[in-house]
Amino acid sequence: MQKVIVACVALICFAAPVLLTLASYTNERVLEEDNVRPRDLPGKVLFFSANWCPACRHADPTYQELRNAGYPIRKVDVDSNPTLAQKYGISSIPQFVYVVDGHEKSRISGGASASRLKRLYRGGW
Repeated sequence: MQKVIVACVALICFAAPVLLTLASYTNERVLEEDNVRPRDLPGKVLFFSANWCPACRHADPTYQELRNAGYPIRKVDVDSNPTLAQKYGISSIPQFVYVVDGHEKSRISGGASASRLKRLYRGGW
């Protein structure tokens, strides 16, 4: 009987911190996303693309989703605006570049989900 009690206490001592950590991390992530007010974000994402690019057309719904949700995002056609594309060193498209006060903070090459792009605004990947 004593061994069973010791085993239960050991299990609780091991499992409790793990479960509490997971629970707090999950709640923190939910609150973090619920409290995001897109218009209050410090920067914007530049979505570099072109009309002839199939991968860009595939990434367009993600751009539209963020735009419709009020996130500061701007679509930049590399053919119409080569100067801006050159400024940010765009060599392949699609590219999502997070810019604050004209300075690049991070970027994602290729397609990305809306949740991954939202993490860009918070400085994550």
